[in-house]
Amino acid sequence: MQTTQIHYTPGDCAVLIGPSDLLLKRLEACRIAGLRPTLLCTDLPDLESLPRGLRALPGRLAGVSGWMGAFTARLESANGPVELAPLSFHDDGHFDWVIDFSGAPPPGKGVAPLGYYRLPPDDFPALKQVLLEIARRLREGHDKPRYFHLDTEKCAHQRQSVAGCSACLAVCAADAISGMGEGVHIEPYLCQGCGACALVCPSGAVRHVHPGTAAHLAHLRATLKPDAAGIWITDDADDGRPGWQPWPLPEAASLGMEFWLAALALGGKQIAISAKHSPVLSRAALSSQIELGRNLLVGLGLPPAIGWEEAKERLPPFTPFTPPDGDDKRSLLFAALDHLAAHAPAPPVSVELPATAPLGAVEIEASLCTLCAACVRICPADALSLPGSISQLAFTESRCLQCGLCVNVCPEKAMRLRPRYLVAKAAREAPRVIAVAEMIACAGCGKPYITRNMLARTQAMMAGHPMFQDEQARLMSLCPDCRQKAMAGIPL
Repeated sequence: MQTTQIHYTPGDCAVLIGPSDLLLKRLEACRIAGLRPTLLCTDLPDLESLPRGLRALPGRLAGVSGWMGAFTARLESANGPVELAPLSFHDDGHFDWVIDFSGAPPPGKGVAPLGYYRLPPDDFPALKQVLLEIARRLREGHDKPRYFHLDTEKCAHQRQSVAGCSACLAVCAADAISGMGEGVHIEPYLCQGCGACALVCPSGAVRHVHPGTAAHLAHLRATLKPDAAGIWITDDADDGRPGWQPWPLPEAASLGMEFWLAALALGGKQIAISAKHSPVLSRAALSSQIELGRNLLVGLGLPPAIGWEEAKERLPPFTPFTPPDGDDKRSLLFAALDHLAAHAPAPPVSVELPATAPLGAVEIEASLCTLCAACVRICPADALSLPGSISQLAFTESRCLQCGLCVNVCPEKAMRLRPRYLVAKAAREAPRVIAVAEMIACAGCGKPYITRNMLARTQAMMAGHPMFQDEQARLMSLCPDCRQKAMAGIPL
């Protein structure tokens, strides 16, 4: 069971980073706030010039990792990075706070961890506010929500050491996500709830749950204003738009394309998104999702009623749909798309999509496929199967995540992805055969035992091997049972 709250219990050990003259000016204020500071003097002063009794070191920062109550700072050295805490005689082995006046980029990819403060050198009022916040957290600790739910069974990051989807790792501005075994690990103490990971996850393995999409959708159904021009999704509660129904969010990326399309299917007319306070990576992820949503709508013959702040094109009125129960991302996405397609003037057979789409087909070069079933074994969504026979490969398009694991594992390089939305639900959900192999009969018993392509590949691989010449080479034309008999000298 994943906890719903994350609790921090920081102590009073802090590292102050910057030029020595500035740090000495700020030292007393930090002590008054209850901190035990270590000074990392980036101007490399002579320690003899500093007051006695200070925990101070000259050096340049090589990196900071961790979070409030558990920071590790590293110094540059000729032999590689060296941890700062032991050098500064901190028994704790870590720092609880980092106050950085150096002007260096913060850790992470745009969002610094809680407890790390990057301040302008001459802004004492900003330091005062930070110290007041630190003093309060020293007294009370700090709690924040666990913003996400991770279902590792659905994750398509990696299987059998073969790389698949890494969308969430690329968009996490807090650098809280890392690969771990077959899936990913999200460090809850680093996560700050931007929602971009859930936005781009093709399977719904990561869900933003503060609150979740289902809760937002239920609230929208109850409060949707039929006379509103559209739904204004914004990360600024004070950023309203006359005539629109506001939908303020702490993080604009915490709701994605499945919500936008469902909101349109409910009668929302158009969706405009404002993400003024979102990290750069979140805005990039939102842009990609907006493009995908617009492609789907235009491909269905509908106005592209999703966009950034300038969205102006509306959907025509139609009967609102009933969202499916639960919080399954793909079920909601398909239900909304199917409802919109049913009200499109002339929906096509399929809508071609950009490479980032989580929907689509797998195409195969049948002349290369040996039906080795590596793709079947690796697929995290069971989109590929052998329907009762090793001579056929079947594919169920509604399950495909476009993660690329099958393409990457295929030894013959016979597979490729085709991002698209197949409009007909029955065709999308029914397994269809995408490869049929000719079976070769055993030269001993006559039982079909291997595909022609697999036998040809095996013979080609072993053609120059000294152990597979003449009589030994003939063993490859036998099924496993007959091969054992032949090797034991038993007549076939």
